[in-house]
Amino acid sequence: MVGGAAIGLSGAPTTAAEPTEINRCTSLTEPGEYVLVDDLDAEGDCLTLGPGVTLDGNGHAISGDGSGIGIAFDLGRDEGAVVRDLRIANFAAGASLAFADGEITLADVSITDNAVGVRGGPERRITVRNSVISGNKIGIGTTEGTRLSITETTLSGNTDAAVSTNSGHVTELKRSTVRDNGAGVATGAGTFVDNTVADNDGFGLRLIGLVAPGDLGDATVVGNAIRDNDGPGIEFASSGGDVSGNAIVGNRTGILLSGVADGFGDSTPEYEITGNDIEGNEEFGVRNASAQTAVASCNFWGDPTGPVAAETPAAAPAGDEVDGDVEFVPWSVEPVRGGDPVCFGGQAIGDFERQPTDPDGDGRYEDVDGDGDVDGDDVEAMFANRDDELIRSHPDAFDFSDDGAVDVVDVRKLFNEVSSR
Repeated sequence: MVGGAAIGLSGAPTTAAEPTEINRCTSLTEPGEYVLVDDLDAEGDCLTLGPGVTLDGNGHAISGDGSGIGIAFDLGRDEGAVVRDLRIANFAAGASLAFADGEITLADVSITDNAVGVRGGPERRITVRNSVISGNKIGIGTTEGTRLSITETTLSGNTDAAVSTNSGHVTELKRSTVRDNGAGVATGAGTFVDNTVADNDGFGLRLIGLVAPGDLGDATVVGNAIRDNDGPGIEFASSGGDVSGNAIVGNRTGILLSGVADGFGDSTPEYEITGNDIEGNEEFGVRNASAQTAVASCNFWGDPTGPVAAETPAAAPAGDEVDGDVEFVPWSVEPVRGGDPVCFGGQAIGDFERQPTDPDGDGRYEDVDGDGDVDGDDVEAMFANRDDELIRSHPDAFDFSDDGAVDVVDVRKLFNEVSSR
């Protein structure tokens, strides 16, 4: 620590409303509000924060010489500290909770050009919000038991990984951007909602599972754009998970179930992949190399004919390829994200062999019998099967009269359309 324990304080911390001003690297051990009044340059370590300390960087920067720790935290269990509105650059670790207990909050900070942007140890709690973590070797480095929450934050240009772990930890990632890193986010389990995970040189998300509790853990991945990663968009190495409402597009493989650990104790992973747009992925939309069955129904695979797989009912499927034990029937015949799946791909009406199609792309499936033509046979099929479960389950697709119901009026409307051709 540079400067000594108390050097740099313009006055002793008090309970007064005005924060204590800081103008040099030092240790802040007394609870209270502190404000940085100048940029700081450090050789080695710079600031140490104790429990109950809130440091307002006031838009200033602390810069290192490539060694030491920008901000170290000296906290006990259930103790916390807060840093906001600060730039931290060029340290071995920008912020470190590696050798302390407790919880830290980093808000409106920029952490750049460090070996590790934020370093956390076992059972620590780290909250990052409205921040930028970029240009580091590792953006955030965690270990077993760390609980990491990231909200409305950009992690970009971190050469090894945005978030790295040497064991399972739990991550909550919401409304954030993970882009152009060596790899995306590696974690044991967690929740990932409304993020953009794109253009990373390796995986987008990698779920390695948990070990210490004897539970592989689960991940919830909802509403994300996971695009153009030069590896799996999502890899489940050990944990199970629910994946829904995402656009998983243009990755090397959309979703990889690698099956590194197919069971631990009494725990086996379960996979449910529903209501996603999975398309344009280079090798596979979903590849299941695990010993477990993956339920992957009601996804759009890039084409109404469904995914390329030996089990696909369509004669010439043109969607992304599926490999392994994946239950993908029925699939959505239209893109899903932002709406409800039109989920009857691979299913037929009545005794017909093929799914209905929408030849003119208007969202109405006039080719009721699935033979590729719209003609009198479809009128007869619609009349005879207007109470079929497939039609009743997807009324918008067969409401040709656009009156909100499926009945003989729609048969008459389809007849008139065929007759006018």
